[in-house]
Amino acid sequence: MRWYYLQSAEQETAIVHGLAFLDQHAKQLPPELVKAYRAALMVMKARYAFWPQAKMNYLQQGLPVLDQLVDQDPKHTEIRILRLLSIYYLPFFLGRKTMARQDMQMLTTQLLLGEAVLPAAYQRMMVEFLLANAPLEPAQRAQLQSLYAQLRHSTLTLP
Repeated sequence: MRWYYLQSAEQETAIVHGLAFLDQHAKQLPPELVKAYRAALMVMKARYAFWPQAKMNYLQQGLPVLDQLVDQDPKHTEIRILRLLSIYYLPFFLGRKTMARQDMQMLTTQLLLGEAVLPAAYQRMMVEFLLANAPLEPAQRAQLQSLYAQLRHSTLTLP
């Protein structure tokens, strides 16, 4: 499911395949992750939609679900990641920048404390994202760079 989500950033067809995968494997996966990935793929559909109204429709389907899931379990790393990646590149007028910064801070803390229960390759990608985009204190940046050095050889084989 992670693979389909990551591929959907580059290939629209991965969204359809990802949703089909979730339908086929929903009973074997944690229900909150099924909901989160389904919502994140809906948001990703907005990226490919041509009409502004269609874009907003997809956002309105996916973002409230991600918000609700984060509210229910604020420390769930993977759901935070999905919400952050879903909102980070949205236009400023949608009012999600403060939330994105909060998600980046929470994820930075979790990664640095070793609380992020994720495959090493996924952690590495998040560390790269945070180093490139998060407003980090110098000490946090140094710690993330050190963590990245430990993770940099992890292979990108996601379940």
